Amino acid sequence: MINFNNILFVAPNFKKRKGGIASVLNIYAKNIKTFHFFSSAFYQNVRLNFLLFPINIIGLIGYLIIRRNIKVVHIHGASRGSFYRKYVLFLVAKKLFSKSVIYHVHGAEYHIFYKEASSFVKKRIKKMIKEVDKLIVLSDEWKRYFSQTFNVNHISVLNNVIDAQKERTNTVKGPLNILFLGKIGDRKGIFDVLEAVSSNKEIFQGKIKITIGGNGSIKKLKNYIEVHKLESIVKFVGWVLDSQKKVLLDDANVMILTSYNEGLPISLLEGMSYSLPIISTHVGGIPQILTHKSNGFVVEPGHINQIIEALKFYIDNPIDLVQHSKNSYNKSKEFFPNEVLKTLNEINSKLIRINTNE
Repeated sequence: MINFNNILFVAPNFKKRKGGIASVLNIYAKNIKTFHFFSSAFYQNVRLNFLLFPINIIGLIGYLIIRRNIKVVHIHGASRGSFYRKYVLFLVAKKLFSKSVIYHVHGAEYHIFYKEASSFVKKRIKKMIKEVDKLIVLSDEWKRYFSQTFNVNHISVLNNVIDAQKERTNTVKGPLNILFLGKIGDRKGIFDVLEAVSSNKEIFQGKIKITIGGNGSIKKLKNYIEVHKLESIVKFVGWVLDSQKKVLLDDANVMILTSYNEGLPISLLEGMSYSLPIISTHVGGIPQILTHKSNGFVVEPGHINQIIEALKFYIDNPIDLVQHSKNSYNKSKEFFPNEVLKTLNEINSKLIRINTNE
């Protein structure tokens, strides 16, 4: 285990919250010997978090007064409401306590958030991004975006992290099992997948089974399945806990996520670690992990015919599926804790040396 004794991680409470940031922090906590953590938000309820935020500010001030050994404050954040909270905590850590600050950006729609922000908010976004000591992003694509948009070069790419798994044999027994894990809504492309299937039921009936796990627009999803009579092909299992997720991943043959915007999706990385080829789009950091017809199938966002082609490819080509599965697993090893935390430790060590010498 790597010792991060001088680092304070700031993020929403990963033990009570859902999503990608929570998943990353959970794995950090399991693999870092001395894990200092401060919660920036306790609940899923946005209003409740807003009302309690003044307590968070006071709490961080108290924490940094007591924990004098902290040299680096590592803030995990996304866009919109997350940014406003993290901006205030950045000011506390940087301006009040002169700590080195890392801003670790996870938001899949940060570019949209910045583009649509008022001039007042844009100014604060620029200030935080320019004044943090290190900006961490999830892919080379996001590094280019922040470098070009904000004219900064203190950027490092750090892979998202997933639990290490043993390689498995991907065997198709009966219908091809397709797995979707993520927020139910238009951005992740699940309704495009359902449209592809509903418009070609005669092709896919008896040949595929689609399992959907996640939260979000659940009513819309259930209604779509019912109206288009997809019950024999599609199964919705709700929000998936870790123990259930492992079973679903172990039973699956292919992971699908046809998103319009992404950072670097944890669900795809987890699927790859279970030796699953992936059907996805080349948005955000996905090109970093998906090579067409090597470890998966690339489709364009919103292109229904390409989704149909991808599904048919894995139905008709079981030998390719096996090879793509092996390639997926081999690629996933770059995202196992030992590799990711080694890189993070190098980033932290440089900042601590700078902080100590000042």
